[in-house]
Amino acid sequence: MAKTKSAQHAFIVASFLLPSFIGFFVFVLLPVIATVGLSFTNYSGGRTLHLVGLTNYFSAIRSSAFLGSLWVTARFVVFSVAFQLVLAFIFAVMLNGRVFARTFLRGLYFLPSILSSIAIGLAFALILNPKQGPVNMFLQSLGIAKQPWLTSPKSALGTLIFVTVWQSFGYYMVLFLAGLQSINPNLYECAELDGAGLLRKLLSITIPMLTPTTFFCITTAIIKGFQVFDLVYIMTGGQQGGGPARSTTVLIYDIYRNAFSSFRMGYASAEATILLIVLLVITTVQYRSQKGWVSYEAT
Repeated sequence: MAKTKSAQHAFIVASFLLPSFIGFFVFVLLPVIATVGLSFTNYSGGRTLHLVGLTNYFSAIRSSAFLGSLWVTARFVVFSVAFQLVLAFIFAVMLNGRVFARTFLRGLYFLPSILSSIAIGLAFALILNPKQGPVNMFLQSLGIAKQPWLTSPKSALGTLIFVTVWQSFGYYMVLFLAGLQSINPNLYECAELDGAGLLRKLLSITIPMLTPTTFFCITTAIIKGFQVFDLVYIMTGGQQGGGPARSTTVLIYDIYRNAFSSFRMGYASAEATILLIVLLVITTVQYRSQKGWVSYEAT
């Protein structure tokens, strides 16, 4: 009888795990293997395919376009992640207290994160239109010159970062709110008895207890930052875009253009493989460094 129940349990577990393994192989592992394999060829969408070894990787490393897109991506990730998480933390702390209509405000700030990035990109492209956009029309009514939000190399990337932060910080705010509500209120009561003020409680209790949430938010935001594509495509010129003077050509966009505009599939696969390696290195470093500052102790 016991053996029959064990066999039934094993069958139930296998019936749940098998589709997951199949899905992981088909949708994750197989595309990665195919991409890495193509990176060693000169495949260009035609029938000819020859092994070229590490030629595509050396070409990418020596390419000013690739290095430039990597630099643009790095700046985008650093600034977008920093602003998203700082704003998310500030708003989470504010809306965790007794604030009028806080439930409505939480939903309002979270709403952009569930909207389509395509719709948001189109909306902001119209709002920030250099000639007839409402923002520039308003500035002109105040006697301020119209601003080239998306048409100047100096402001295009900053504009994309602003839109990204506006869209995504509400998601991380909700995560911080969940972390704040899991902190034992007795810690704050004991700190008040010891004479601790708001700043001391924030530095000694809130921030240390939120380190697991902060670690998760940083990791997620960095990965999403390296994957940005849709806003760049919609707001800065479509297939032949990438911003003025390639100022918004992030790495994913450069991969897309090399693969589907220039049909350099092998070279684009090498770029994608390099991006995968960069993400793996960053994630590994973050995972190993968390032991020094992340606390998972129960509160």
